[in-house]
Amino acid sequence: TYNSMFAFTSLGGKVETERNDGWGPPQFILRGQNYHRLGSLLPDQGSTPKFAQLYIYDTINESANRIKHFRSEDSSTHVDPDLVDEIKVMVDTYNEIAKKIRQVRDHVEQGGTPNFSIRLFGKRSRDERMHNLPTCDEVAALIIGDQTDMENGRDIIVRNSSGEFKRLYETEPYFMPLQYPLLFPRSEDGFSPYIPFSTVNKPDKVHKRTSIVIREFIAFRIMDRTVEYGNIVNSR
Repeated sequence: TYNSMFAFTSLGGKVETERNDGWGPPQFILRGQNYHRLGSLLPDQGSTPKFAQLYIYDTINESANRIKHFRSEDSSTHVDPDLVDEIKVMVDTYNEIAKKIRQVRDHVEQGGTPNFSIRLFGKRSRDERMHNLPTCDEVAALIIGDQTDMENGRDIIVRNSSGEFKRLYETEPYFMPLQYPLLFPRSEDGFSPYIPFSTVNKPDKVHKRTSIVIREFIAFRIMDRTVEYGNIVNSR
């Protein structure tokens, strides 16, 4: 519930509606592959803000807007407004993606140029290991003006009002922290094809591959450890 309130991305997929014929409880069924989408930074005129837009638009009423948006999708779930406020403070304090998007809010409130975007970096310059936490400038950049020629490679450009959704893939390091900000509270990278395959235990053995696969990354993240609290394992 609360993770969905603070998620930057929405769920996409082919929704099956044929089974909701009025003879039973309503069902939400996704057919085939589901995926995550990232919309524009500002809502269309007359539309209510949602997902990443809630970090930028009408932030004076942000907590109320989050609760209202979530209840419009699931009115049966109880929401604690005080807890929403506490999570908001935590996200603003520790989440590097949120910090960068808050810069967009500041830019808008200060009357800056209406032509702006955020660039999410698909590849980091630093060593992409678990304990090397990203900084605000390593995960994204605020771009002022027209930068259409910069949209290439693995980076994602999110515009102020593009009217379209960007599909995110599981091989992008920001795929998981954008959808699960409470499981990755410091914007820790998700899986990336650039994570090197370790040869520490067998330095003399020649390996055909140089990077890990997503199965190995997930196994590493869900491993139960005594030295850290497992957000993913203990979530529900």
